[in-house]
Amino acid sequence: MSRRETVLKHFEEQKDYMDTRVKSGIELYRKGYANLKFTLPDGTQIKNLKFKATQKSHDFNFGCNMFLLDEFETEEKNKIYRKTFPEVFNYAVAPFYWDDLEPEKGNPRYEKSSKKIYRRPAPDLVLEYCHKNNIRVKGHCLVYDGFTPTWLRDKSSDEIKKEVRHHLSEISQRYGDTIKDWDIVNEMLNWPCYGKYMNNSTRQFRNNDDYVKYPFKVASMLPFDRKFINEATGIWENFKFDRSYYYLYLKTLMYENVEFDGIGMQFHQFCPRENEDKYALDRYNPMRMYDVLDTYAKFDKPLQISEITIASYNGDEEDMLIQAELLTNMYKIWFSHEKMDGIVYWNLVDGYTFVPDSAKGGMLDMNAGENKYGGALFYNDLSPKPAWKALKKLVNEEWHTEGEFYTNDNGIATFKGFKGIYEIEFEYNGKNYKKEFHLDGRYDFMQNIVIENL
Repeated sequence: MSRRETVLKHFEEQKDYMDTRVKSGIELYRKGYANLKFTLPDGTQIKNLKFKATQKSHDFNFGCNMFLLDEFETEEKNKIYRKTFPEVFNYAVAPFYWDDLEPEKGNPRYEKSSKKIYRRPAPDLVLEYCHKNNIRVKGHCLVYDGFTPTWLRDKSSDEIKKEVRHHLSEISQRYGDTIKDWDIVNEMLNWPCYGKYMNNSTRQFRNNDDYVKYPFKVASMLPFDRKFINEATGIWENFKFDRSYYYLYLKTLMYENVEFDGIGMQFHQFCPRENEDKYALDRYNPMRMYDVLDTYAKFDKPLQISEITIASYNGDEEDMLIQAELLTNMYKIWFSHEKMDGIVYWNLVDGYTFVPDSAKGGMLDMNAGENKYGGALFYNDLSPKPAWKALKKLVNEEWHTEGEFYTNDNGIATFKGFKGIYEIEFEYNGKNYKKEFHLDGRYDFMQNIVIENL
């Protein structure tokens, strides 16, 4: 059986089920009605007015990590990255890994002028870029045992809690008004509690009951707008509906009054090519995927597919086309689900992904770390892969609304479109006008477009 037959098998078998849920879900949850009333300043309503409406942005979060901002070895690549990112993404993950954010106690790397660390651009640099490009930001991640500063390791639990409180307070004071989404704790189920790993961790803190509860308790008293919990393990492969252990853990946190606002669910295809049949059964499987999402939707909180890798294995053109087809199918499923708040692809460029224990960061070593899966959307020369073109087509064409419309005899126009910001253009009494409005899906909300400067 070919790779294509193996990895796309379940989409073919479940095509009718998937198509029905995708179509109905997108119509119900991603679209809404625009109700516009065009009037003169005195309240006179304008009948039979022709106008063009063009969607300019999405409310939905289409994201990617921004770990490579100005991180390439040439300025040409940096320019391509800066130009390309906002062509699709309106949501960026800024790195707040504590070990690289504050490698020296008391000297955090917040400012643009901070010493560079590979794949860890300073938060102020990321925020400046995102503000200029109307990109929303998520901070990732405030407490993550595998990436704690060396000066914090082997401290007592009480000492670490004191530093966690200071760390969160400092970040909230500096960024609480500008960054609304935060991964407070990351991968609490993913790392082993014993063995070699424990030699370089905050084991005295991590192995007690406060490791997750305490950071969220602190964060709940600070101006963090949306507090996410983020996990990689126990979601897809070990899914047992409401008996799944990530689900049960979240349920326990809720019973213990731990305040989290959103649920992150990672989706990394870090598996050997020869194991793809099992991977496809667990993840590239529409019925199973909807079962997982429907189960976690019971918490009635926003869901994010928070870190995505779809492998191409640095293969041939057929592998690249398979990656694009997998991406298209999965994004359609995720985008159509009622509780889905955002979809975050993880690595944008092959050859610049995470390589653990590498003094040089593993740059362009295609056989090391995450590089070997070829899971990014651009080749390492920053030329687009078919997967990027597929994603761009979905976001900017298939999930995009524009058209010409008319007001009725009461000066009112109604149309259905994807939720987001729209620009409308029209002519009245020989003058051209441009206005903006927000289509937010409230069917009974009438927006008044006043024609001024007659």
